[in-house]
Amino acid sequence: MADHIGIYRDATGTSCALGNIAGQFNFDATVIHKSTAGATGSRFKFTIPPATSFFAPISDYFNCGIAGCGDGFTFAYGGCKTGNIVIGTIDAIYGTGALQVIPAGDQVSIIYSDCSFVVKSATGGKAYVGTPGDCLEPPVATEASTWGQVKSLYR
Repeated sequence: MADHIGIYRDATGTSCALGNIAGQFNFDATVIHKSTAGATGSRFKFTIPPATSFFAPISDYFNCGIAGCGDGFTFAYGGCKTGNIVIGTIDAIYGTGALQVIPAGDQVSIIYSDCSFVVKSATGGKAYVGTPGDCLEPPVATEASTWGQVKSLYR
């Protein structure tokens, strides 16, 4: 399963519908890196709804932010982490619309470093403020198989 970095209502990572918080200061938008094999860091940026006043991502992990590292954020986790890695929250006064995790700078994908410090691609998620949206996580990747290959698994 590919790693996924999404924006959720809280640190449980179960809902991407942030609710009707448009026009209000809110820091409940939580960025979570879901990693089954483990990760040591990630690099990405956000898109935010129109009329949003973005202040900062608040994180316990080292962050080389927009001013120091170009266009995007680089988070170093300080070791190999697995499961739901809560990167931090996004402090903002939100407008109505979608937030999205996208590739930083001139990267073609959202990236993370695995526990061997190999750079890999991750998928990015969306969250919605004051509007319904489809924020289901991407499907798990599969590999093509012949019927014979499938049958051989059960012999």
